[in-house]
Amino acid sequence: MERAEMVREYLRVLGLDAHECDFALLNELVARHVATFAFSSVGSLLGEDLPLDFESLYQRIVVDRRGGYCFQHNGLMYGVLEELGFSPTLYLARVIYNQDVHPGLTHRISMVEHAGQKYVLDVGFGPLGPRIVVPMPATEAKDGEKIFRIAQRRPGEYHVEVFKDEVFFSLYRFELARYGQSDCELGHFYSHRHPEATFVNHLVVSLLLERETRSLRDLEYSVITQSGTCTRAVRDSGQLRQLLVGEFGCQVTEDESRCLFDMLAT
Repeated sequence: MERAEMVREYLRVLGLDAHECDFALLNELVARHVATFAFSSVGSLLGEDLPLDFESLYQRIVVDRRGGYCFQHNGLMYGVLEELGFSPTLYLARVIYNQDVHPGLTHRISMVEHAGQKYVLDVGFGPLGPRIVVPMPATEAKDGEKIFRIAQRRPGEYHVEVFKDEVFFSLYRFELARYGQSDCELGHFYSHRHPEATFVNHLVVSLLLERETRSLRDLEYSVITQSGTCTRAVRDSGQLRQLLVGEFGCQVTEDESRCLFDMLAT
């Protein structure tokens, strides 16, 4: 299947018509992607091969519904944006969660320029990520009850921030350096192979819907709405599979669910 055909099917699954490549389409791409295709570390926990070429990403995320994390979701989105003529730029980022630390470049994002304004598109950050494109820099963008912005805290250092507990909280930071696919392969290899990597040790799954965020962290399932958070424990592999398939649309077999549950329970 040619990339153009894969992109047409991707758009069909999201219920989108790309006859006008405008700002509204950019926002809809982000909102519908994060509400349809699960952020998921299932593949990393199961030790699967996770290639980053566009066809493999399309097969895994759109066809097989196995989910993925930033290098997969944002890699797929990058190819879609290219095919639609948006000319995206790839950047890598450091996940810091409001700390003054210097971790590795283990997050991937895309930037596009439209009508003279630059925007960050990120469909691979999980439950704390935006459902909208975020303008670059400084302008606040409202996503339901959430507010996002990109702040330049030091010269050349940009932070993607969310308004949390009455202050802006930095999720990750990036610099406008030149990156390529080889850089992604390095960060991706660490994220799904290193014995201390988060996705190798924890089950992290999420969907960002318009009115709620569904989040699974190991054996704890949460539904986050404007009125609060409802959390319950996952008691067995059958319940785990029901959540993965029924609540997240992440397709796993009974054997895989048992394997995941046994790893997490011990």
